[in-house]
Amino acid sequence: MTRFDDKLETQKQWTTDPCGANTAADFEPGTPAFFAKVESYRYDVYAPWMPEVLGFSSFRGQRVLEIGPGLGSDHARFARSGARMFAVDLTLRHLELTQRRFRLEGLTTRVAHADVEDLPFRDGAFDGVYAFGVIHHTPHMARAIGEIHRVLRPGGRAIVGLYHRNSAFFWIYTIVVRGIVYGGLYRKGYRRLLSEIEPRSTTSDAVPLVRVLTRRRCRQLFAAFAGLGIRTVHIDVSHVWPSLPATPWKWRHLLERVAGRWGWYLIVTARK
Repeated sequence: MTRFDDKLETQKQWTTDPCGANTAADFEPGTPAFFAKVESYRYDVYAPWMPEVLGFSSFRGQRVLEIGPGLGSDHARFARSGARMFAVDLTLRHLELTQRRFRLEGLTTRVAHADVEDLPFRDGAFDGVYAFGVIHHTPHMARAIGEIHRVLRPGGRAIVGLYHRNSAFFWIYTIVVRGIVYGGLYRKGYRRLLSEIEPRSTTSDAVPLVRVLTRRRCRQLFAAFAGLGIRTVHIDVSHVWPSLPATPWKWRHLLERVAGRWGWYLIVTARK
């Protein structure tokens, strides 16, 4: 059985293929056109539910730490709404691109090259901590969530997006279609099959750690928090019929309402 250095694989994955960069492949990374295309795809095509569900404008005037800002799309949304932003990422390329984006827009953030399992901040430093699509890639999730709890002030709020085990995308598209019908489980094994959820170029040999969680596991991980809410979102017809294109938002909105319980993301909101 192959053993991987999980954090090294994370850095390999997103140094070569920064998260979301594949959605603007026709543009030079770091240019205004590149960032505009990434943002348009993220909120208009991939996840139109994000602004409403994640509440970017609800942290005005507050100190917010984002763990894993990627290309800075959500980070910029918080900043535009008046939040005072900070960011950490294990991948330097993400921090470089986020800073580039903020300079282009005249926004301000403070970044640190750091590990979510050992955050370089004092206890109670932040009013909010945000991590979307990050914690399920770190090998010690409980330690990471413990660090989120530590750096939040009493009454502070965490918003964490995690991959959902009991989702159509995981069971139908990933396990049944890619894993069984196309033989991915047999030829590649479970870890490699899940790692390919993350888009990558042909030059990358990264095998990032990918975990999927249940609501029960989330409740266990966030047990130290005083208040906890879990919402399931992000469902599309392509999660059941992979050959179909993304559903237009006017129909996607209805699909989210009707079948959101089988969505790909668990959105955890927790108060300290």
